[in-house]
Amino acid sequence: MQRILRAFTSLSTRLLLLTLLWVSFIVVSVGYTMLLNWELEASAATVRTVGELRHHAYRCGFLAHDDAARADLRAEIDAFNVEMNRLLTGSEWRLPRSPEIETHLHELEASWRRDIMPILLADSGEENRLSQVNLYVERLSVFSNQVEERRNDYLSQLQTIQWLVIVLAVGSLFVIMVLLVKWVIHPLEILGRGIFLLSNGRLSQRLPMRGEDEINLIGVGFNHMADRLQDLYNNLERKVADKTEALEVQNRQLEDLYGATSFLSHQRTMNETLEGFVERTKRALDADAAALFLRREEEPALRLEATSEVEADIVSELESVKDGPNFLEQCLARGETIRIPLRFADPRRMITALRAKGYETVYCVPVRGTNAQLGVLALLYRSPLTLGIPRVQLLESLVTHLSVAIENGQLNERERLYAVVQERQLMARGLHDSIAQALSYLNLQVQFLTSAIEKKDDALRDESLAAIRTGLQECYDDVRELLLNFRERVHKEKFIDGVRTVINRFEAQANVEASLRVVERGPELTDRQKVQVIFIIQEALSNVRKHARASHVNVVVENYDDLRVVVEDDGVGIDEKLVESRKGRHVGLSIMSERASRIGAEVTVERASEEGGTRVVLFLAAKDR
Repeated sequence: MQRILRAFTSLSTRLLLLTLLWVSFIVVSVGYTMLLNWELEASAATVRTVGELRHHAYRCGFLAHDDAARADLRAEIDAFNVEMNRLLTGSEWRLPRSPEIETHLHELEASWRRDIMPILLADSGEENRLSQVNLYVERLSVFSNQVEERRNDYLSQLQTIQWLVIVLAVGSLFVIMVLLVKWVIHPLEILGRGIFLLSNGRLSQRLPMRGEDEINLIGVGFNHMADRLQDLYNNLERKVADKTEALEVQNRQLEDLYGATSFLSHQRTMNETLEGFVERTKRALDADAAALFLRREEEPALRLEATSEVEADIVSELESVKDGPNFLEQCLARGETIRIPLRFADPRRMITALRAKGYETVYCVPVRGTNAQLGVLALLYRSPLTLGIPRVQLLESLVTHLSVAIENGQLNERERLYAVVQERQLMARGLHDSIAQALSYLNLQVQFLTSAIEKKDDALRDESLAAIRTGLQECYDDVRELLLNFRERVHKEKFIDGVRTVINRFEAQANVEASLRVVERGPELTDRQKVQVIFIIQEALSNVRKHARASHVNVVVENYDDLRVVVEDDGVGIDEKLVESRKGRHVGLSIMSERASRIGAEVTVERASEEGGTRVVLFLAAKDR
């Protein structure tokens, strides 16, 4: 019941119910009017049919006196029966008739068949035949009058209903107008006036809304909005100051984060990076001191790497971290930022030393790497400070950037060492292919010279001395070439200029003419590709100087989508079978193949023609550029 009553408090429910009542009244009125009209139509049809019956009855009485008109009499009787059956079956009536009319009609029909028809169809005429017909016709008239009275009653009801509909329509219109004014128009006017006053600065305006319908709920919301606006206006300065302070804090944090990121992005030594980061973090978080502990790859224990504003005697305690600071290991184990109030902490040696220096709070943040924990950053405070969530997030963001910088530094150091090792291997192979073989040859000639001196063989002595002189000159040329190659700065000049520099140096050393043909229609080589390709050309020319005994060298650079470099000489040529058998032991060819593989290229060495000559081809596909 309460739910039903609560539903009527809704404006939409009341309007729907009012509309339903109005529509129901209209439908019932129209329906009842239609029923009365149908009754009037049926009554009119009955009166008309009764008139036809009287007409046929008079004709039957008239034709019954004429023996020659028996056929017409029969036709009139049949017509009378048809009309009577129409009344009895109600074929022209849309609704049932009243019981009195039904009873009277059946009596008339029975009287016709029982009394009138036999008299009319009798062979011998009777004197009272016409009088019987007249009496029957009068009874039909009485029946017609009865129907007319019924029809007049329907007509009176119809007129009453029509006046009632008019009165109720006008009355309901006024009722609906009053209800609309009370439920909708007047509350909307109040709401509109309140909105107008509020929009013109009258923040104290409130709406006297009562009830629980939709408009009242809007009014309640309006009052809440006005309260909020008035509160915002009254406390605007304070709120602006609070927001300004919050923005200043955020801006400062962003500046600190940007400064630390910018600092970490510049190339420095690892010690400079760590010391600078610890100092910046201490200032950003208003700490009294800070210390950074990291794990070395070869040592699982934490080591002190950088400090800021930490007393000298505390530094010694921090450096012996394995003996006391258990909260660092606790931070690493938990993998999250922790706050340690020193007055309640376990009194180990380092904690006691920190408390002796006046420190009361320590914040520890794990430095997380990609695959392992790198270390811990500790911030020291001389007050029981608790950092808010934004400052803790700033601290963790700074430490995250530090971990990235540490890993990048370690990765760069590994890459640098790897590059140094690779170049040393190539240098070792080059020395082995040139100077080491020359020294081995000189050692053999020295043995021959020693033997010739002992045997006093002047011819062998002179031959050995000449061979030693030639070997020393070749060794000097090899050393000079290696030194020039080491000083090569190919990254500072364009690719073709670097190739020309290598060719010019080759011509000066080997006294061999060299030509260069260039086709440049493709993209520029990267610095890495440029260095490796120039060194491959340099190695190919070095092999020509050492082994080919050539008089001319052609160098072709075809830079389309694919890069193709050809170094071809007209020397004695190369034994492809011998090269294949010594493929893994020939240092020069191995160096070229190794450099080519670094940039995704391929190097092939083949005989230039049947007469002789050697061709070295470097191919770098477009997909690998």
